[in-house]
Amino acid sequence: MGLFRRRKDEPQPEDRIEWVTSVARRILAEQGVETTIEHGAEPEDVRLIAVDGQVYPLFNAFAKTHGATAEQATKAIAEHIENLLVAQGEPSPAELSADELRRQVRTRILPGGEGRPNEPTFRYARPFTDELIVALCVDFPTTIHFINDSHIDDLALSLDELYAYGQLNTDQEPVGEHFEPAPGIHVIVGDSLFTASKAANLPAVLGAAPLGTLFTLPHRHILIAAPITGPETLAAVEHLVNLTQQVLSGGPPPGGVISADVLFSRNRQVSRVSSMDEHGEVSIVVDDRLQEALEEAIG
Repeated sequence: MGLFRRRKDEPQPEDRIEWVTSVARRILAEQGVETTIEHGAEPEDVRLIAVDGQVYPLFNAFAKTHGATAEQATKAIAEHIENLLVAQGEPSPAELSADELRRQVRTRILPGGEGRPNEPTFRYARPFTDELIVALCVDFPTTIHFINDSHIDDLALSLDELYAYGQLNTDQEPVGEHFEPAPGIHVIVGDSLFTASKAANLPAVLGAAPLGTLFTLPHRHILIAAPITGPETLAAVEHLVNLTQQVLSGGPPPGGVISADVLFSRNRQVSRVSSMDEHGEVSIVVDDRLQEALEEAIG
């Protein structure tokens, strides 16, 4: 009856993690998929495990529903589950032809390290920093499939070819906005899941920066950068840190945080140049490479 209809602006229940998980399980059950819940180290690290072993991660569902009304959140959860179900019908990367891989492969910057037991591994991935890797994935119309170690020997292209075409395709991903909120600061934002991963080839998105570039990767849809140009770059670094903290304080980012660190790239070598104390205060650690770049900029 209309008398008991949920108001469109009604908020999500207070225990949002439990509620989103419950809604996702119900939607899957309506599709004939019964699941159990598996919790990770963080509250948002929840996976639903089907009887046949199929895994349905919910991390992105929590990010997509942050700040939404209950009605908006329910629609977003349903769309998330639909995309996961569609992904099951997509071919494996190993089933794609060489031409298909050339068109669909992408590079993507991810946090490194080992995952859970029995999860896919990415030991083939190329290091970006001590804590980040550049992995490969295949872009389908509605889903992304990561290329993992189990695929490598069966792919139609070599790793070198995959990285070459993958980076070219990531470079060509559309950018929604490219603006300068403060002198010397570039903010690149896009709907593409590969926006932040453009940092693997900064000249393609920012142009040449002979002295190097300081940048951050708060999440997959944003890249914040400050090319080193002169003494004014020192003031720009403070804006860089503040902008990054603002982005990260806005709730769980889509896809999770790539890195909260300030990174320095020069001559295709990338290093972390920031640290955070117990109070969350960020400071810049000037290593030999950054020191040399700053001295060149000032002198």
